[in-house]
Amino acid sequence: MNNRRARRAARPGKVPAAFTLAQLEDWQARRTPPAPGVSMIDGYLTALVVSPRFLPPEDWLGPIVGGEVIWAPGGSTEAAIRTTIFQRYSQIGATLSGGPKRYAPIYMRTDDGEVLLEDFANGFYHGMQLSIDDWKPVMSDPAIGPAMTAILGHCTNMIPEHERQAAISPQAADLLAQSWRIIPELVEMLHRTIAGARNIEIH
Repeated sequence: MNNRRARRAARPGKVPAAFTLAQLEDWQARRTPPAPGVSMIDGYLTALVVSPRFLPPEDWLGPIVGGEVIWAPGGSTEAAIRTTIFQRYSQIGATLSGGPKRYAPIYMRTDDGEVLLEDFANGFYHGMQLSIDDWKPVMSDPAIGPAMTAILGHCTNMIPEHERQAAISPQAADLLAQSWRIIPELVEMLHRTIAGARNIEIH
């Protein structure tokens, strides 16, 4: 019986219950037009976890991976994509709520190892937009708003890029180039301050 089960599990073409993040990246890239990559999704999910207001999955899943994923039947590729997204969402929440590992954002990097924060920042801002009225008081808090520059200073979706670049002084540009180092601590602070000890797991 065990052997028969093993053979069934190895059937060609069977969709796994979840994908790796690399497989999620490939799936998004194959869509027409190409959809947001894993770094942008990671920023998006991070904003949702630390958000002042909890949003149910049906409110936030469609905007990042498409509406067909929300109610996809079990065993389909879309269902596996949904599970992959939920697993990363839960992992971020569990880590920020005192898990054994530190929060580690997913960044894009060049072949030379340079960290590119635009995708993560754009995803974070996109996540904020879903409950922006709840974020406005947070952003006006002098203990939080200025610190958010470490993330939103890299966002290319808030204002036209030429305006963003014109607003950044050489000194600020140097600081922003290193801000990826403090984003883990910043996100942990946001979670403590805004979301408290919330840790919502999606199954």
